[in-house]
Amino acid sequence: MRGVFCPRVTPVINQDKPVRVFKNLTHGCYGILQDGKLKASARQVQLTDVEFHVRESGRRRALKEQRRNVHAFAVGTLVDWVHPTETRQLTGVEGRVVSYNPGGSGLFFDKLTNDPVTTADIVHLDEDGAVYA
Repeated sequence: MRGVFCPRVTPVINQDKPVRVFKNLTHGCYGILQDGKLKASARQVQLTDVEFHVRESGRRRALKEQRRNVHAFAVGTLVDWVHPTETRQLTGVEGRVVSYNPGGSGLFFDKLTNDPVTTADIVHLDEDGAVYA
C-alpha cells in the first residue's frame, strides 16, 4: 500500500454473516463492512463464496461528478484479513486477476479476457489487486 494512514477499527466481525469489501483509494487499503458499518481496514483480505456487486446509481454518480465514491464491492464470507500495520502475510490464491473500472461496463471483469465476473469460490485481495478462483 502507499503507506497512507488506514484507520484501525476494533473488529467485531460476525463470521456467520457476509461482509462487503471495497478498495479504499483514499487511504490505500481495503475496507471491510458488515451491517453497513466499517468493521476493519485491511492490507490483505480473503473471502469465500463471493459475489461481485456494483451499485449502478453510485457508478453513474461517480462518472457524472468525476469524483470517487464507494459503489463496488466483493461480498462474501470472511476467511482472514491483515491490517496494514501487521507484518504477517496471507497465503495467496492461484487464479485469475479480477478488476473493476467504473468507466467500463459497470461490472467486475477478468483482466485477461475482459469477460464479466459475477461470482467466485475464493478471492484474495492485496496490494497487487484481486485474484479469484
